[in-house]
Amino acid sequence: MLDHNSIVPLYEQLIETIRQDILRGHLKPKQKLPAEGKLAEQYGVSIIVIRRAISELVKEGLVEKKQGKGTFVTAPHYFKSFGNRAMSFTETCAANGLAAGAKVLKLGYEVPDAENLKMLQLPDGTKAVRILRLRLASSVPCVIEDNFFPPQFDYLLSENWEDKSIYHYLRAEKGIEIVPGKLTLKIVRADANTAKLLQISRNTPLLKMIGVSYQKTGEILHTCTQIGYGENFDYIVR
Repeated sequence: MLDHNSIVPLYEQLIETIRQDILRGHLKPKQKLPAEGKLAEQYGVSIIVIRRAISELVKEGLVEKKQGKGTFVTAPHYFKSFGNRAMSFTETCAANGLAAGAKVLKLGYEVPDAENLKMLQLPDGTKAVRILRLRLASSVPCVIEDNFFPPQFDYLLSENWEDKSIYHYLRAEKGIEIVPGKLTLKIVRADANTAKLLQISRNTPLLKMIGVSYQKTGEILHTCTQIGYGENFDYIVR
């Protein structure tokens, strides 16, 4: 409850109360706040006080109003850079102060689809090394990452890729210098399986990236398809 006898205006007390609830995690990102009437009843103040406090919190960027839906705690914003260097998911997380994680969905030999076979420059029917993972950012599902490597990278199948960076391993353990190649970006909507894995609503807009990376020697390293990086990611192109 707010202190009605304090010299601090009620709306300022309410702002600080909600701000602290957000910072301490009592109110989660994207969580909907109660309706104005419920908040007024909860804190024993008028609707006018509630509206002024919410308006100030919107200005601070802590909450946002969605037309016809209500007021929600703002999701934190992160960035992903598309620079000249091949930047892994783990490095993207580190740059945003997040802890990268992974859950392996598939690991083994598999014949890629026609698009991946073409990028890998492999004959039809050739089996490649597939590492399909759900990538986590501070334990929150963020990206579905599907990698195909040429058959000679079969040693990757003996490694545990739960919470482990493939790029770091290749650089540190195998001395491979990674060079980014062609990258195609598309906006897609989450199908049922994608929505379930990323714990989002079906048809949510997502970024789909389809790319190929090379070794410094010019040999193809792998193809990678990523789906994720939702609306709380900004993209740095230059």
